[in-house]
Amino acid sequence: MKKLSVLPKAILFDNDGVLIASEPLHWSAWKVLLAQIDLPYVESEIRGWVGKTAPEIMVMLLDRHRPGWSETEYNPHDLALRKNDIYLKFAKSSLQPNPGVREGLQWLKEKGVKTAVVSNAKSRELHASLNLLGLRPYFDEVISRDDAPQPKPDPAPYLLAAASLGEDIQNCLAVEDSPPGIQAALMGKIPAAAILGTFTEKEMSQPVPGRPDLVPVALYSSMIDFFETLKSLPCS
Repeated sequence: MKKLSVLPKAILFDNDGVLIASEPLHWSAWKVLLAQIDLPYVESEIRGWVGKTAPEIMVMLLDRHRPGWSETEYNPHDLALRKNDIYLKFAKSSLQPNPGVREGLQWLKEKGVKTAVVSNAKSRELHASLNLLGLRPYFDEVISRDDAPQPKPDPAPYLLAAASLGEDIQNCLAVEDSPPGIQAALMGKIPAAAILGTFTEKEMSQPVPGRPDLVPVALYSSMIDFFETLKSLPCS
């Protein structure tokens, strides 16, 4: 696995699980929603689908637990918005940045490194979380699911972010905590770093099915570990 040798000119961050400690809040929101519509909540299912959009997760849940369902009874997009509303209520009182994130972003700003958030979350959820935690001023660009023609694992969101920053993709680094996110960056030929936590080292080391050649440049145990490594690198 190739290692980082210089400080990237631009860093493209996933949001949930990377910048913010939001995953438990999302799981709680799913639990509430599924109880409302009489579907079983299995946390291992939800955890395994991290990185996918809420409508995609809703469809998979319905396919598994309500085979033959129809959109007249269950509209995945409407249900995803209901789940989003529940999450935002939880976020107002409980959301926190991951340890080391605020300090690391301040350091990048001082170094003149361009930054973007690239997320599969809808725009209202993404901007609400960044504004709630006071993180929005640290970023030059924010790309949500509403901004790109296709969500991750399609490379479109990351390619849009790099273009918006005016940087060559090889001068960028994507930071992700899920295989679909890593896949999105690597399929767009953007170097990517993996943050371990939700998924195992094995899952993050080989994120693209059938493409063993597409691997992250490095794996980190936490965002603190990631930023400490960046601070040891020479500027590009």
